[in-house]
Amino acid sequence: MTEPDNLWVGVGYVMDDGDMKAAFVVDARKYADDAAAREVIKVAGAVLRERSIDGQFEFWDVRSDQRVPTGLPSWDEYRDRMPDE
Repeated sequence: MTEPDNLWVGVGYVMDDGDMKAAFVVDARKYADDAAAREVIKVAGAVLRERSIDGQFEFWDVRSDQRVPTGLPSWDEYRDRMPDE
């Protein structure tokens, strides 16, 4: 059986008081496929750039059953809490 191609997690970091801090997570396994998850990363990057927020992403592979205990909000949760411009 072929493994799905969306077995990865991306953590979004943003600049906070001069330090890069983990701010949100994109768990690709929660999306229909790899392309959908990559689109979320592209949108997140675009929103951060539009708001002049310095940021970067870190990615790692995960197993389909692996728990990712980041304690971070998803991108959608993070975006919903961002102050309006």
